[in-house]
Amino acid sequence: MARLQDVLKKLNKGKKEDDIIMLASKQPEDYFVKNTTSIGSPYLDMMTNGGYTKGGFNLIIADGGVGKSSIALIAIRKEFEETGRIGVYLDGEGTLDESYMARMGVTKDMIYYVKGRSLEDMLDTAEAFSTADEVGTIIIDSIPIFVSAVVEAKSAAENNMAVEARKYTARMPIIEGNCMRRDSTLIGLTSYKLDPGAMGDPRKLPRGQWQYTMANLILELTKKDILKDENGEEIGHVIDCRIKKSKIASYNPKEVHKVNFYYDCGFNEFDEYTSIFIVNGMIKQGGAWFSFADTEGEEIKLNGKAQVIDYLKDNEEVFNVLMERLNG
Repeated sequence: MARLQDVLKKLNKGKKEDDIIMLASKQPEDYFVKNTTSIGSPYLDMMTNGGYTKGGFNLIIADGGVGKSSIALIAIRKEFEETGRIGVYLDGEGTLDESYMARMGVTKDMIYYVKGRSLEDMLDTAEAFSTADEVGTIIIDSIPIFVSAVVEAKSAAENNMAVEARKYTARMPIIEGNCMRRDSTLIGLTSYKLDPGAMGDPRKLPRGQWQYTMANLILELTKKDILKDENGEEIGHVIDCRIKKSKIASYNPKEVHKVNFYYDCGFNEFDEYTSIFIVNGMIKQGGAWFSFADTEGEEIKLNGKAQVIDYLKDNEEVFNVLMERLNG
């Protein structure tokens, strides 16, 4: 019969200090804390208990034109600003350009940009980058678009899409394991496909069930109302966000969280914190009416959330008072 001390000595032989197995009570105080990377939306950060889970796989599901690539870019910027660690963008869609990155605040020194549609090349590249301590975020855009050389070599009649699912299933746990050891964030972008013969919800995720089982956080995004400026020019749109899965926050998969997304910057703090003030009861809502106190304690009553946002933009001293109350 082996002694516990001998077992631990054998298991820990050659391990780095951070990987040494020890009694849980001897681990650092923050050992079991899940770190996060901001989504870029303070409101969604609040609803997800911090944003994307570091050291794990996160999934964004949305159709084209909703903003998932932009939101992924913002994650790279947020991580770089917080830790100085660089982002990797594996782009099978070929949609990014310098202007696009600049609008989301991503400069060239924040990102390694890798373009191509070979699934094997993408997985090899993601795995290699996942072993680098200096890399903080890895984006896969998008999961269904990468094609295996095996499938590419076949005729249309022979084509078997299960090949890609098997390759993802085999390699993604390795990549995620590397991210886990380095506390880096892995984000996959995808969209639903329709399966008319399916029982229940006909929407399915292409490339395998591993996306559901591995994900720490799943955000489902839908494009809604168009946002226009005072001249009637289109400047953004409303996104309905559903949290379909979270390992670190309580959630209702049917609950809709509305956020405004702007084409020139992503998210706006006035819009975001107005939602937070409402959720925290600092701005009272009764039907379509909203009420709160100004800096003199006088009640302000406005019809519609858009009017509240406009008022706070025009009266920053009131916004700052609400922020102080929120943080105090």
